[in-house]
Amino acid sequence: MPVSEHRSEYALRREEERAARRDRLRFAAGMSDFVGVVLGFACILLLLLLLFSLVSWLRRDILATFTMLRSRF
Repeated sequence: MPVSEHRSEYALRREEERAARRDRLRFAAGMSDFVGVVLGFACILLLLLLLFSLVSWLRRDILATFTMLRSRF
């Protein structure tokens, strides 16, 4: 086996290993993007629930305050 043929097989194997590593990293980056989007969506839903809860509480509190003020005067 000539030396140049051995080097080309080695270079080809190294290139395949690099491509496989690049594919794994690309997959991991895609999965982390997906997880980030899902967590972001969950946070948005949680914040919306908290906002609606706050508005509901505020409305009840304002109504109770005005009811109490009306009963005094």
